[in-house]
Amino acid sequence: MLLKVQELVSRQQPLELQGTLDMTEWFRNSPEYKPLTPMKYDLVAHAADDRILVSGQLSCDVRMRCSRCLDNFDENVELSFEEQFRVVDDGEAELSEDDEAVPVTEERIDLTPYLAEELVVQLPYAPLCKEDCKGLCPDCGVNLNEQSCGCNTEKVDPRMAALQDWFKSQKE
Repeated sequence: MLLKVQELVSRQQPLELQGTLDMTEWFRNSPEYKPLTPMKYDLVAHAADDRILVSGQLSCDVRMRCSRCLDNFDENVELSFEEQFRVVDDGEAELSEDDEAVPVTEERIDLTPYLAEELVVQLPYAPLCKEDCKGLCPDCGVNLNEQSCGCNTEKVDPRMAALQDWFKSQKE
């Protein structure tokens, strides 16, 4: 999606941008995330002096893999987007480190990578199908959300294993 810089600056009023972006290529090698629908965007671009501010809302239905039980679940991800661009000449000095605006020297700004990056960065690092997900049994691999298993879940510190045997012999 291209934003024409000179057209926006000469317009002197905000420009509304609405549409969808196909995100399948961005998640091609990701087993944890799969977009189910194209990402919808509803943005407004403002030009003031040498700055362009693009802000709005993004939403996308994403299939995620739970980090505890490994089941897939679907979630609608909605997030805010805000990016600031600064129009600079080719020969202009570099921006200061305090300035968070993205320098732009071209006639057009391709917003696609900025929108996709925002979605990718905002996805949960360790997605959970539900807050109280019990996960998988570490011994037999049964999904503890669906059924319980008969495994002994009591873990004994290997340094104390000899004492456990000693206590058993004392009881007999």
